[in-house]
Amino acid sequence: MREFRARYDEFLESGVSLACVSRQSVQSNRDWAERLSLPYPLLSDPDGSGGRALGAVRRVALGPWTMELVRRATMLIDVQGTIAAAWSSIKVRGHALEVLEYARASRLVTPS
Repeated sequence: MREFRARYDEFLESGVSLACVSRQSVQSNRDWAERLSLPYPLLSDPDGSGGRALGAVRRVALGPWTMELVRRATMLIDVQGTIAAAWSSIKVRGHALEVLEYARASRLVTPS
């Protein structure tokens, strides 16, 4: 999130809007966004329905129990609402630049 914050102006200049989604409560996300000085919204998905719809939640069986694990994922969604690209294996360092470069190269955004 910090790298996306650092490159926020570059995303905006390229026509890319940013948002982050977490399973935490609205208040927890608000506090976290304030602490990190995030210039983009940190949205709450407490029941995981959004994460499940986007394929970011994995169910794991542990004996008679089932546990849901949320994996870190980045999705680039075009103006029609279609997922144009998705990353689920993420190395945090350099990831924001990777997403920005992909958006620019795929002509999903205005070149800067």
